[in-house]
Amino acid sequence: MPSTSSRRQRVVQYVALGGVSVFAAVQFYGADPRPWLTAAAWAVGTALVFGPAAWLARDRLSPDRYETLTYVAAGGGILLASVWLGVALAFAPALFPYGPGFLAGVALGTLAVSLAERTVVPERLRGAGI
Repeated sequence: MPSTSSRRQRVVQYVALGGVSVFAAVQFYGADPRPWLTAAAWAVGTALVFGPAAWLARDRLSPDRYETLTYVAAGGGILLASVWLGVALAFAPALFPYGPGFLAGVALGTLAVSLAERTVVPERLRGAGI
């Protein structure tokens, strides 16, 4: 039974990531002008920072602790994004158009990390969840 719930959880994670990616693509496509430089910078930054950090955490932490850390990090990210959006809308509306570049960049960076983990990263660094 654990295999089925693990598989469901992974499918839900992929659906959520796909939804964010589609949302980012739609916002990016609708932006005028399209923030290519912002998207590229966030993609590279996300891949370079969060990829190795996630691999190290998965390698060094127990699965229960890693899951807790994942929830805390996701909650912190949502809180940070909410505060950033509120500040951007209240004090600097000029920052708001870069949201599509941010979302597209993070989605592309996350995709790059996922693909690299599946194709390039050695088996011993992949962790048990893959």
